[in-house]
Amino acid sequence: MPDTAEIVDVLVLHVHAGDTAEDITEQADTDAIRELLPQIRALRLPSYHRAISADCYQIQVVYGGKTVCFSLGEPSYAYEVTESMSPWVHKLSGGEKLLALLDEQ
Repeated sequence: MPDTAEIVDVLVLHVHAGDTAEDITEQADTDAIRELLPQIRALRLPSYHRAISADCYQIQVVYGGKTVCFSLGEPSYAYEVTESMSPWVHKLSGGEKLLALLDEQ
């Protein structure tokens, strides 16, 4: 399990209708997010994905020197943030607790 102390620079966005994003980082419990992120599992093989979920939370963190974005909604997936953004993502499972926490914020 990753060391939660290595998860830094947490940014939390609430995306509405796949169109507008509201920064809710100040309202979010970033310590709880750091604790729950390692419980989420990602499929090892990536899949092709082009669209953002209609309503979702996007959590962007720096871990191990890489910027990673977790999109929690339907579907849930993660990807590495790079200059040449790829449409390949890793589908996620086990994010229910984190999604419930964010819904409470």
